[in-house]
Amino acid sequence: MQGDKDFGDKVSLHLDGVPETLLWPLWNRAAEQKRGDRLIDDPMSAALVERIDYDFQGSFGKPSAGHAIRARVIDDALRLWQQKYPAGTVISLGEGLDTQFWRVDNGQVRWITVDVAESIEARRRLLPENKRMKTLVSSALDDLWLNDIPQGSRAFIVMAGLLMYFREHEVEDLLYRVADHFRDSQVMFDVIPVWLSRKSLNGLQVTKTYSMPAMPWGLHYKDYAWFEEIHPRLRIKRRMTYADPFPERMRPYSWLSKFPRIVDRVASGIVQLEVE
Repeated sequence: MQGDKDFGDKVSLHLDGVPETLLWPLWNRAAEQKRGDRLIDDPMSAALVERIDYDFQGSFGKPSAGHAIRARVIDDALRLWQQKYPAGTVISLGEGLDTQFWRVDNGQVRWITVDVAESIEARRRLLPENKRMKTLVSSALDDLWLNDIPQGSRAFIVMAGLLMYFREHEVEDLLYRVADHFRDSQVMFDVIPVWLSRKSLNGLQVTKTYSMPAMPWGLHYKDYAWFEEIHPRLRIKRRMTYADPFPERMRPYSWLSKFPRIVDRVASGIVQLEVE
């Protein structure tokens, strides 16, 4: 893997707040590589964890399947889209140190990474370059990245682990602008429940050394129809809880599927929208 010239040295990343969270899914995807029943093949993530000077387990605790499930679901949806548009454009907002490009690369896909400066710097230090990849330093909420892409473009837009760090009106405005700007496109993201958002605002201690940043926005699973109210060309193509795709990896949460009213209020979800 290309990256820093001296592969023997550990790399220190000076991250805190929301940018630091890019290390959490990296940790869980890397841990997935040790399992015989792994959900994704992502040796690059495992190599990154070995290179980065950071106490992953001390900060994030025992690895869990959630981030691997999210990656697998979005990867699978993107591969299906690539069958129809093999040279299509993928826009990944708040990509952090996700290695999705290398997991799904078909040799033709064009990739645009949009993230804040700290995260882009980490990517530049640690991840290889590719002539089909472009990087934009920008908040997802700014118009900079939208203005870089022609009106009416088709794209597959990924917002994994992003929207919960915005406020409701910011989420609504972002999705409206995406639906207004793009045509015949797909948008995928995850959603945390209201209870988790509220706990994070009061300070949610993950381990003795790491507290979860505030996540101002959450939505009850039963209220996902809200997405279709944002823009007349926005439709829900698919939605699921984290326990739905691989229930054997999400016990005991998968047992809650027997109680829809509980699921409607407490479940985190993954959503795929269509922009007509």
